Amino acid sequence: MPWSRKLATPIVLKDGRMIATLGEAREMMLSVPPLHRRGAIWQYAAKLLEEAAADKDSVPDAEAQLTRALKAEGLI
Repeated sequence: MPWSRKLATPIVLKDGRMIATLGEAREMMLSVPPLHRRGAIWQYAAKLLEEAAADKDSVPDAEAQLTRALKAEGLI
């Protein structure tokens, strides 16, 4: 899967980290505590990221869900 696929707009976290690719999004998600990752918002974000890695037309949906999950965690 092409995890190097770029997001339309890089996401800058409050701590200064930037997420610009699907791979960076995946790495960041793995840094979220496991208890939080089990939540529906993160599970859906993970599903959409996998779909986006397989189909470039799915990137906007994955990016939107990732943004929602990051906001819910107070990371952006």
